[in-house]
Amino acid sequence: MSAERPSVSGSERSSALGGVVAAGGGVTGSPLLSSILPGVAVHSVSASTSGIAAPAGAAASGVSAVRSTDPGSSSSQDSSGRSFSLWIVGHSFVHWAAERALIRPGGRHLGLGQRGLRVSWWGQRGMRWSQLLLLMERLRARPSHPDMLLIHLGGNDVDSCSGKDLINTIKDDLRVVLDWFPSILLIWSDIVPRPRCLASRRWTRGLAKLNRQVGKWVMCQGGLQLLHDWVDVSCTGLFHRDGVHLSAVGWDLLLDDFASGCERVLASR
Repeated sequence: MSAERPSVSGSERSSALGGVVAAGGGVTGSPLLSSILPGVAVHSVSASTSGIAAPAGAAASGVSAVRSTDPGSSSSQDSSGRSFSLWIVGHSFVHWAAERALIRPGGRHLGLGQRGLRVSWWGQRGMRWSQLLLLMERLRARPSHPDMLLIHLGGNDVDSCSGKDLINTIKDDLRVVLDWFPSILLIWSDIVPRPRCLASRRWTRGLAKLNRQVGKWVMCQGGLQLLHDWVDVSCTGLFHRDGVHLSAVGWDLLLDDFASGCERVLASR
């Protein structure tokens, strides 16, 4: 019988937790922004004790990393002794989701550590799609590569070019990633709509088309698409007041989607 994945209580989901974790490991950004983004509890933590670490050059690039080699990760094996590694790569949604995961019962491994999952988070606030291959090229030099790669990226590019051009660019770059990491299972996490951007058709019909076409393409490569069916831009409780980021409840739902996708993969192996 598989271990039940811990979830957050209803009372925690209904409360808006203010602030973020201030940690080392190349995390950059305005202290003011850090103080107003919701979703994780404020507490003091240092890079040496938090398990936050950065790859070479990360501090300069703003990449924050929560590594699978943190204390306690050695227990991330299933009953047969197998382990599976996942890298989660993307913009600020990945950064803040990682911070939220650290204070949830399931921790950085999405509650699946006892089933052998080891998760490394590579979030870069403000990251654009054009920076993906630069980051992946650095990660490619690491001594070990993941079994799964989850990408949540592209939201900062929706307004930068036509939907067609962005779709083609995403596919082209993902082909390169699959060439560099031929044994990985690729997971596409749909771009989440932003309430403050809904006046633009690129964020309504255009975004729906992008997620549909990229998700279909990823699945044709043997990968997985995460749909985020809970997203409702008219539900203010899911989003931060900036109209871009998520609330505490939103982060929990996004993390639940990440965990559910990983559960599907683990169940098939």
